[in-house]
Amino acid sequence: MASEGYTTFKVEIKDAIAWVTFDFPPVNVQGKPMLDDLNRLAEALESDRSVKVVVFQSAHPDIFVCHADIDMLCEIPASERSLDDPLLYLQEVLQRISELSQATIAKVEGMARGGGHEFMLACDMRFAARGKAVFMQMQ
Repeated sequence: MASEGYTTFKVEIKDAIAWVTFDFPPVNVQGKPMLDDLNRLAEALESDRSVKVVVFQSAHPDIFVCHADIDMLCEIPASERSLDDPLLYLQEVLQRISELSQATIAKVEGMARGGGHEFMLACDMRFAARGKAVFMQMQ
């Protein structure tokens, strides 16, 4: 599996574990660039049996993944939404992550809001650092 060429995170593979470190300043916003990277990562992992576990973490000490990019979600007026809707793309990518054959782990230090929380739920397991993680589901 290629571990290079991603713009919103870094991938390091060691001992059958892929360490995916979100690093998309300033706050790891979950926009089209991150979704494109996650989609390409899922595609690579779907055919790679050498990786057994995928750990998602953040380079930002206070933020895991902040939220979905509001600008991306507002690009298309409700009356014109179709299968190219950014919200459907978000759901499609998270569904791919949730269906990976590898064990997926969200290692959370810092806050996860909205889309970041949804990303965590797409993983098989979630572990949070005591006293640092703030989970907020958009109501």
